[in-house]
This record gives sequence, C-alpha cells and structure tokens, in this order.
Amino acid sequence: MAGPTLFFLAMEQGDAFAGAAALSTLVGLVAVAAFGVVYGWVARRRGWPLSLVAGWFAFAVATVLLQTVRWRPAVALVAVLAAFALAGRLLPPDRAHPSPPPSPAWDLPLRMLGTLAVVLTVTHVADRLGPSWSGAVTPFPIALAVVVVFAHAQQGAPLAIRLLHGFFPAMWGFGLFCLVVALAMVPLGPWLAFLLALLAQLSVHAVVLWRMLHMRAP
Repeated sequence: MAGPTLFFLAMEQGDAFAGAAALSTLVGLVAVAAFGVVYGWVARRRGWPLSLVAGWFAFAVATVLLQTVRWRPAVALVAVLAAFALAGRLLPPDRAHPSPPPSPAWDLPLRMLGTLAVVLTVTHVADRLGPSWSGAVTPFPIALAVVVVFAHAQQGAPLAIRLLHGFFPAMWGFGLFCLVVALAMVPLGPWLAFLLALLAQLSVHAVVLWRMLHMRAP
C-alpha cells in the first residue's frame, strides 16, 4: 500500500518531497510493528473489534512519538529491523498451527479499496501535511488489518498470531524498499529509484522464503 502512495507523491509533489516521505514511511514501520504486537496480545482475550482498535491506537501513538525524532536513513533502517526482530519475540508464542481458510471473494477487493483510500487521502492532503507526516501515515495498517481480522474472525486468535509471526520477517524487505527510495529518489529520479527498490525488496523476500522452506524441510 505504501509503494503506490510514495510513487504518486513523487509524480505530484516532486522527487525531494517523495524522498523525504519515504524516509518517514521507513520510520513509520516501527509503528506497524507496534500495531502487530498489541493486536496479538489483545486478541488472546478479546475479539477482533477491540483488538483492531487497540492495534490502531498503538500505531497512532507510536507514529506521534516517532515524529518527535529527526532520523537519518541508516539509523532509521536499524531501528526498523530491530523493531520487527523484537516484535517477533514480543508476540504471543505461535503454539497452534491452524490451516488458513480459503479467502472470501471480497478479501482482495477490500484490500484494494483500502489501498486506494490511503493513496487518495494522502496525496490529497500532502500539501498540508508535508513530507514527514505524509510518509508517516502512509504505512497505516489497513491491508494487514483485513488479513489478520479475517483470520481472527474465522479461526480465532491462534491463526491471527501465526500470521503476524510470518508477517514481521517479510517487512524487512519493505524497510529496505523505503530506504532505497529515500536515498535514490533525488539523484536517480522516481522510475530508477523504484526499480532498484523493488529489486532490493524482492531479493530480501527471496531469502526469507528460502529460509522458511529450508526450516520446514525434513
């Protein structure tokens, strides 16, 4: 969801604006980690509505706190990697191994609508928010919330927690994506910057997938 938003910010607001927003989006991934941890713990005792509200509240509080710090790209990347590594340990343990149910017909369209809503909202108010806050709200966990809430509602908290355990390692790749966009946007322009960022992200995802398959192999 954040990728298209950053791309349209580059098209509408310029390379410098999008580069600064990408750095803020990178920092905002720490707040996404906070969302996942809070959702996972609340889900152990409560249903998905309260879990979702608590997770979004954690995201909002973390986002405000993160905006009080002036971040450098390298420090931001280290903070994000550490946040997701720590979040994986802070989540409730993945004890059960339920099988995910088939996704309903509305699952993908709902995530697409959520992405469209974020893209349109952020690009519409970008002039008033500025690059820092535009980037900060870009990773708002809507698509993740749809997936986790559906799992939680269908098969309970164990599946939602299991999905979050699998989600955190995959976000390392997106953190690298945001870093490359932030560093390459101004000197290379949006097209080459996004191409390099996608290649970096896909490389990390390939390594994560290989490790997951290797760990499951007998």
